[in-house]
Amino acid sequence: MKYQKAINIWALTSIQRKALKIGQWVTAGTAKGQYMGQKSPSATDVVIWHHTDVKGYNSKRSALRDYALGQRGAK
Repeated sequence: MKYQKAINIWALTSIQRKALKIGQWVTAGTAKGQYMGQKSPSATDVVIWHHTDVKGYNSKRSALRDYALGQRGAK
């Protein structure tokens, strides 16, 4: 599956969101972010919202990805 243009995450069903590729750009209203996955078992969608003025973006991205995967050390 290739990446698509930014997708409105509000317009997708839970099943469609689960099928999104990790790193897919998504929008919610005017906010833009990258989809990191779905946290099990609650099916909570994990998205890192992109803000150009936020420092440590890559480390936050990595931590949220670990959280979505349920890896150890993720809070």
